[in-house]
Amino acid sequence: MTPGSRVRVALIGCGRIARVHRSYLEAIPQAEIVGVFDVDQRSREAFVGGSSIRAFGDLSTLLADARPDVAHVLTPPATHAAVAMELLGASVNVLVEKPLAMTTAEADEVVRAARSAGVWVSVDHNRYFDPVVQRVASAVAEGRLGELVGVDVFQGAEVGEAEKMLHPSDDWRVNLPGGILHNLASHPLYLMRRFAGPAKSIHVVATELAPGKLSEVRVVAEGERCLATVTMSARARPFMNRLSVYGTKGTIEVNLNNMTLIERRTRKLPKLVGKVWPNLDEARQLVTSTASNTVAYVTGKQRLYPGIGAHLTQLYASLSTGGPPLVSAEEGRDVVAWYDQILAAAGIEPVHGSTSGL
Repeated sequence: MTPGSRVRVALIGCGRIARVHRSYLEAIPQAEIVGVFDVDQRSREAFVGGSSIRAFGDLSTLLADARPDVAHVLTPPATHAAVAMELLGASVNVLVEKPLAMTTAEADEVVRAARSAGVWVSVDHNRYFDPVVQRVASAVAEGRLGELVGVDVFQGAEVGEAEKMLHPSDDWRVNLPGGILHNLASHPLYLMRRFAGPAKSIHVVATELAPGKLSEVRVVAEGERCLATVTMSARARPFMNRLSVYGTKGTIEVNLNNMTLIERRTRKLPKLVGKVWPNLDEARQLVTSTASNTVAYVTGKQRLYPGIGAHLTQLYASLSTGGPPLVSAEEGRDVVAWYDQILAAAGIEPVHGSTSGL
């Protein structure tokens, strides 16, 4: 990749999330989609439609003919490491949809392969780039919260997902080690790492809904900056995803489903006013955020998976000037290692992914 030139991008996998990546990439001036790959002919043909994008049914042919600088691995998690290894072996930079790999050993192998090839591997930790989470990052960086003393993240599962684990299914999400929480666990774990810092130690308690299928998980971590907790639940209702960051001067709570944020600060007010004002202020913040989000969605300024769009926009802006990816390989590797510890706490054996590419 030469600074100032357009980055040649290939999409590996033509499923639902690939369509999200494509929609954002097509609006990024620094990126050009030069080819897509999928083993299923109908999937790749439906994906390209009447466009000029070239579709391939053989990965080695795509690499030889399309010559991508970067490839997005958008296949199911069990194939992530193997596909990434094949791409890295061809000296292609790789962005992997979470998680980086199925096991710590696989993640380490991918990281070593990238270093050996002299290219990079990164992971799409998209929720960190959601605009509402970036507001938290800015507040922390500006010192508005003071010294960080705690981070709490809650990850739920949508209605009906837990019930799928009780019956035989061909849904790859249900059949991951630990069940549906495997596909969701990366989000709270990388948010914990981003705000609390890399963990010096973690402690895990986990229970199963059925053999090999996680129901509830509690993680307590000693981060480099502060203590942190992660809670994951396949059964808690209503379905929630939340991030709370606590500091010596203020706290912020984010509803990741509704993309709303409440910032709380200690104020010197008369006692009676102090009982009422916080509620009024929180109501104001919720109404303002809701109205702003509604306008953004109606006008098309904000779409589904806004964090993916923000991540890709910033990533290719960085790459076009010779800069680095925004999520390190080590960050992706840590998330995989912590999930391995979660499985171990529940007595569930990690499962290696495919040993060869697609």
